[in-house]
Amino acid sequence: MFTPSALRREIEAIKARLSRHPLYTEVDSVEGLRVFMERHVGCVLDFMSILKSLQRDLTCVQVPWHRPSDAESARLINEIVVGEESDEVAPGVHKSHYAWYLEAMDEVGADTSAVRRLEEGFVAGFEPQRALARAGLPPESGQFVRRTFELLERGLHVRAAVFFHGREDVIPRMFLPLAESLEAEGHPCGTLVAYLRRHIEVDGGEHGPAAERLLERLFNGDPTREVEALEAARSSLLAREQLWDRTRVALAGTRAAQPA
Repeated sequence: MFTPSALRREIEAIKARLSRHPLYTEVDSVEGLRVFMERHVGCVLDFMSILKSLQRDLTCVQVPWHRPSDAESARLINEIVVGEESDEVAPGVHKSHYAWYLEAMDEVGADTSAVRRLEEGFVAGFEPQRALARAGLPPESGQFVRRTFELLERGLHVRAAVFFHGREDVIPRMFLPLAESLEAEGHPCGTLVAYLRRHIEVDGGEHGPAAERLLERLFNGDPTREVEALEAARSSLLAREQLWDRTRVALAGTRAAQPA
């Protein structure tokens, strides 16, 4: 079994690989943007399920209300929810980051039908696996989202580790090179770049540190819980790396299909 220190070293190594993944510079056309976004949007939607699962267990979202067992953890997660579910994306304009991403997809002509079917399945009350089966996401995206929902069946400390290591801490490292590459290329994707820049700002400056503090509170000095959680975080990061690798393959296929 890995020790916590060994797992942390491996997690950092995977994050470093993700920060310099070649995918970011290979999204070099509008067609490539569509391929990327159609595979990434599942991560944007399932992120909210991770976040809301934490809010469900760390706060009281039922009636009659009762006090949360840890007011500090409740505050940390509620502050993140406000930013992700109802951010002020322009003066007086509030929306979820998922809705913002769909607008970015519309801007470049990416197909949103599959992820909208997935969301419709959730609204209809379908189990996640059934909703995924009917949605028709690209296979690599569906596999990633399926893995996320498997992890959401685990304990609170596991989900918090996936949230911090697999999302909040690594997202700025991934989005910064992608945003810089898109800006250098000059593609008509201002909404996507604004979305990426906002995540770099809030995840690096507020949400990431808050998620880390929350995770440490949940470990509570228990090395067994820490190992369980870090192993799941490692699995989540490897799933992201596989998604990026398979998206590169899809991009290459798109280029090969282009007329010479």
